[in-house]
Amino acid sequence: MSTRTYDTTYEPPTPRHRRSPRDTERASLDAALAVALSDLPRAPQQTRSREKRASLLRAAARIFAERGYATTTADMIAEAAGVSIGTFYNYFRNKRQILLALVVGQLDDIFGQLRLANMDLSHDNARAHIRAAVAVTLRENDRSGLRRVWHEAMFSEPELIPYQQVIRRHTQERLMEQLQHAQRRGRAWEGLDVEVTALAILSLVDALSMHAWPEPGEIRIIEGVTDMIYRAIYASPS
Repeated sequence: MSTRTYDTTYEPPTPRHRRSPRDTERASLDAALAVALSDLPRAPQQTRSREKRASLLRAAARIFAERGYATTTADMIAEAAGVSIGTFYNYFRNKRQILLALVVGQLDDIFGQLRLANMDLSHDNARAHIRAAVAVTLRENDRSGLRRVWHEAMFSEPELIPYQQVIRRHTQERLMEQLQHAQRRGRAWEGLDVEVTALAILSLVDALSMHAWPEPGEIRIIEGVTDMIYRAIYASPS
């Protein structure tokens, strides 16, 4: 499966005989987004053209993070990339499309909840697995600042909402599968509403990851959130 950074766009993953669970999960999300992303232009094949496109993506990531979505223009992005506005329109029809290409390239960083969806909730040391996922999600979520820009853009660009819905639905379904697996092993509360529990977990972490952390500090927040998730799922220590 190809590595994605914000210098790339969506391309169907290359099949392999053996895939890690992470590769398999990403391939599943790629498949879920494939129809929604069909409007994105494919990356050019020529080296010089690919470099120009990559320069536009790097410039867009920086300008979006610095200025926000509403005040960023295609002209600003082209100027920051050192190309003409005509060159910009050779690769992207508008700023919404370049933002979408950036977000697809950084899904794992922008949507840290994807890590929560892959927690092994049936493991004997479940709390440690939950804590690790919470810590990584809250500490590393959206280092580029694009997640904030993405949410800002959805207020003025309703065309982006379906993409958000696909990612959210996929993440919630994966977490529900993990909760159901814990139930089958007799570890989760009897009668646990897995749909509501998955929604609550994702909403909690999503809200925390959107803001700078005030007191009581990083460690207490990670430990507290871990305990809330653990106690919501498990009937007894594991």
